[in-house]
Amino acid sequence: MQKLWEHFFNEETGLGIALTTLIYRTPYQETYRSLQHTQRWTSEQIIEYQWQQLKTLLHHAYEYVPYYKKLFNLRGITPDNVQSLHDFQELPFLTKETVQEHTNELKATNYPAHTFEETITGGSTGFPLRFYVEKGVWYAKHLAYIRTLLERAECHAMDKSVQITGSEKPWEYRPFSRALVLSSFHMTEQNLPIYVKKIRQLQPQYIIGYPSAITMLATYMKHNTIDLKAIFCYGETIYDWQREFLEELFQCRVHGQYGHREQSVLAGTCEKSNSYHIFPEYGFVELIDRNGRQVTKDGETGEIVATGFHTGIFPFIRYKTGDIAVYSTHHCECERNYPLLKSIEGRVQVFVVSKTKRLVPFMGVHHLVAKSSENVKECQLYQERQGEIVLRIVRRKTYSEDDARRIQESFYKRFGEEFSLTLSYLDSIPRTSRGKYQFLIQKLPIQFSSYRE
Repeated sequence: MQKLWEHFFNEETGLGIALTTLIYRTPYQETYRSLQHTQRWTSEQIIEYQWQQLKTLLHHAYEYVPYYKKLFNLRGITPDNVQSLHDFQELPFLTKETVQEHTNELKATNYPAHTFEETITGGSTGFPLRFYVEKGVWYAKHLAYIRTLLERAECHAMDKSVQITGSEKPWEYRPFSRALVLSSFHMTEQNLPIYVKKIRQLQPQYIIGYPSAITMLATYMKHNTIDLKAIFCYGETIYDWQREFLEELFQCRVHGQYGHREQSVLAGTCEKSNSYHIFPEYGFVELIDRNGRQVTKDGETGEIVATGFHTGIFPFIRYKTGDIAVYSTHHCECERNYPLLKSIEGRVQVFVVSKTKRLVPFMGVHHLVAKSSENVKECQLYQERQGEIVLRIVRRKTYSEDDARRIQESFYKRFGEEFSLTLSYLDSIPRTSRGKYQFLIQKLPIQFSSYRE
């Protein structure tokens, strides 16, 4: 039954999207209609809504989630003791390590067993997580938000599109979603002419994908462009020069999107500015400096700490995402009163060099590792020679040779002979001076800006 579900409701396929919006039409439509209304709320309405959502979530977590029940009792408090945002911000952070160690205790007991769907994220920092979402419902709601983001650029979910992802197949057309899916891993001199030919045949309304991969494709297309309504970038920081290059080349607006699998924060740029507008209906977002204090001044940076409003089945409360952002106090010309982030700085573009001296964007490899083995606690890529990758792994006690074999097989299935992979085992992954994981240690000189030429 689970295999059947995964086949028909695969979120990466057009069929999965169509079935989700049909079978889970109620949460999808309710979320979409609500977003059309709430995007014109006043700041006061937003603050009141978020406070009510936080109070409801805390009571739910205390009553039905064993981890939070124990946490509150140890501190001698109840949700009724949380009387203000200041009180809420005194609650402890939820870290990735805590999620790893207390996965079963974070599951809400008032949800039927069949509604739990296990999901995996490698994170932008190489920290594999397994947790649970509400089957079908979470994706239906998420699609409503994505539809809203697309409509800011006058695009629609069923418009013809090009999606650049870390897929195994070099290219694939998905008729249900009218999408041409191109692999960022297979952007070779042999494949790029085929990519361009297929793009021109499709005549898409928009392109969506990692900015690193879109820029590489656009550089190749420099004298053979197409008309687009918009470009949507996610997964990595968009550099200013990339935005300028793409907008000049395609004569359309480049939009940024930010979110993660844990469903605690979602943000996107709008029609008027490049600031990230945080959806207040999706979750409550804080920026925390290195001393654990709230960031409140324009232009200051902090770590994104988020509390999701759609994660009752597995609550993320004051969750440390590991991503860094720049705070903004400005009011956008689009007249939405959403909280703003000037930029997201924590998702660095990841490149490695193949045996043929090809730059390969490696976003998505952390997910490949997480899917191959649930016994990897942490991992990190290291490169100091062309075409040679060292994958540093912190093992769980249950890690075995089978895990190593599955990781190797998945890697070579994805990348073929362009790279050799060596597995190295450590007791821990060293943090940066700011206490962050660094997914790739790249010792080779990477002149990514040369792709502008």
